[in-house]
Amino acid sequence: MIDVRHTFAKLFRRSDLTIGARLTACFLTIVLLMIAADAIAIWQLRELAAHNKMLNVADQGSSAIVRLHLDVNSFSGRVVVLSRSHDTREFTSEAASLRETFLRHVQDAEHVLSSSPEIAQDAFISSTLKTLKTTLPSQIDSEIELANAGDWPAIQFRLTGQIQDLIDLSSSLVEGAEERVFQQRARLNEESQRVRNRLYVVVPAAWFITLLVAAVLGWYITQTITIPLSTLTTGAQALARGDFRHEVKIRGNDELAVLGNAFNHASRQLHHQFEMMLEARVEERTRIARELHDTLLQTLLGVLLQLEAVSQLLPERAMEAKEELGSAIEQAADAITEGRDAVHELRRSTVQHNDVAFAIGKFGQDLRAHATAGRPAFRVAVDGESRNLHPDIQDEVYKIAAEALRNAFRHAQANQIDVEIRYDDEQFRMRVHDDGKGIAPAVLSGQAPEGHYGLQGMRERAWRIGGQLTLHSQIDSGTEVKLTVPAAAAYATAGTSSSISETLAAKTSFDSGDRS
Repeated sequence: MIDVRHTFAKLFRRSDLTIGARLTACFLTIVLLMIAADAIAIWQLRELAAHNKMLNVADQGSSAIVRLHLDVNSFSGRVVVLSRSHDTREFTSEAASLRETFLRHVQDAEHVLSSSPEIAQDAFISSTLKTLKTTLPSQIDSEIELANAGDWPAIQFRLTGQIQDLIDLSSSLVEGAEERVFQQRARLNEESQRVRNRLYVVVPAAWFITLLVAAVLGWYITQTITIPLSTLTTGAQALARGDFRHEVKIRGNDELAVLGNAFNHASRQLHHQFEMMLEARVEERTRIARELHDTLLQTLLGVLLQLEAVSQLLPERAMEAKEELGSAIEQAADAITEGRDAVHELRRSTVQHNDVAFAIGKFGQDLRAHATAGRPAFRVAVDGESRNLHPDIQDEVYKIAAEALRNAFRHAQANQIDVEIRYDDEQFRMRVHDDGKGIAPAVLSGQAPEGHYGLQGMRERAWRIGGQLTLHSQIDSGTEVKLTVPAAAAYATAGTSSSISETLAAKTSFDSGDRS
């Protein structure tokens, strides 16, 4: 039972036709079946109508033959009456009128019988009709000649002889036609009954088949829509539960399959974004750990060592102990400054200004204002028309610049620190340069002592945003940090100018010579 349901589910999930095409095909199929059922009913009704027409023609043929028999009897009766009056003129006129009427009725009978092949092909009927057609007019002509000659006895003799024979012949014609019509009517009635019986069976069967096919097609169309929708509903519920790995399986090329593929793509994108968010949180925690380890914890460790030295000098060497204590107090103050700087950086968001140059400049000025070992000149220069960066790219660029500036202000012993930002059409570029003492080759190559992760963190951030980070440094010749990010990844809307209100960020450099 499970396999059957699985097979049907696969059948209803897969379709190479769109929903509109399937609905159109089903509609046309039902219409064609209805037309076929109507055609069958019309065919049977036409056959029944043909039988009725043939019956009517047979009856008309029989009536025409009976009318000829009446014409013969009428001629015989009128001849008797006219012969007694011995009125030649009236006899001639009446006889001629009867002759024309009879011939007209014969033509009508022949025309009707031609529509009824069974009667027309009967040898007895056809021969008798021809005999009457030629004999009766000839007898009328002979009677007219006798009347014109005044031979009324001869006319009476013909009435008892030849005219009586014609009456008997027309009577036999009527009997033969009636027999043929009766046989034909019996046969046609039998065939008509068969048609009626077939009509009672075929028409309901055709309509039942049409209804059954319509029901099956409707059920099929409903299943091809509801089953994929149920699958999509299940996927949406899984997505709502946070199961980003759940994928819907809807095969085919219809709209629901396209929607299923879009759903899977969106689910994968959400999963990717979720993983990136987790990774970003882990990276941020790692960076905070590095910051605390390299700054605050190292300073506190130094303070602790100095306090231990002070405890060993007291009370015998009070002056030296006082000097060590003063140094420890200064280091504690430095630790507070470093902690405040770290917290300030964590709370800062470049999105607030939507201008990375302004944010980097402000951060550099803060570092310079709190610097204890000299205050090097600091400047930020922007080349090109300022553009909006993607928020994620903007934050990472800012953090890379912040790490480079922090190292330059605290460790480089530089006289000049410059930041250059270029908005090119092909890529975004940032350069941080100082003229300080440089970085040791071992540290530059990634062989930093345990606990120093600044350069490694910058490389990780550059890799995360698809950029390239290069570092150049020589002893006593300064350090240069370059970051390049492709324009397609860097700019939020490539080719569009930034609408930033703080124009100072794009046009003004932060020159320490103007600040105290």
